[in-house]
Amino acid sequence: MNYSELKTAITDFGHRSDLSTKVAVYIETAEAMLFREINVKDLRISVAGTTTGQYADLPTDFGEVVRLTTTYSGHEYDLDYGSQPIDYTMTAPKYYALENNKLRIFGSSTGQAYTLYYTPKLAALSDSNTSNWLLANAKDVYLYASILELARWTRDPILEEKMTGLVVPLIDSIKRYTERKGQPTSSSLQIRPRRN
Repeated sequence: MNYSELKTAITDFGHRSDLSTKVAVYIETAEAMLFREINVKDLRISVAGTTTGQYADLPTDFGEVVRLTTTYSGHEYDLDYGSQPIDYTMTAPKYYALENNKLRIFGSSTGQAYTLYYTPKLAALSDSNTSNWLLANAKDVYLYASILELARWTRDPILEEKMTGLVVPLIDSIKRYTERKGQPTSSSLQIRPRRN
């Protein structure tokens, strides 16, 4: 399914051709909710850089921090999140915060090397961006969440209740799927019979 096919499916489901011009709005509103709820681990990437003072620019597609590391005296360290440094006598960077759409690495100075591991924002669907990870892997949640927005728009409480009952478990199943996907399904450990 692509963006055009999704719009057609929503219009067909609604049985109202007069709402076809609003379908893009239903999808946008559904995406706003879905993108807040679903953290897509498959998309995690990293970027390396250096600080200017204690600050570093965030990537333009930044969604949320997974992990932040820095190299100090030849060793790589994971930094802890802290809006204020706990240890004011630190000689090496230990903490970071997000301030004014930038990373602040406490205890760093200009030229401090870091690696940011992050989940990028999902790209919204449009006529020029006809698919994304979520549509490719969970077209049902995209469809039902968009129909949920159609139900809210048309003030149809029965359809809204029905779609809510479908969307909420689908979001949970996507979360479980992304968690499970990175875990091994079998182990090399085996129980062997005891030898006498």
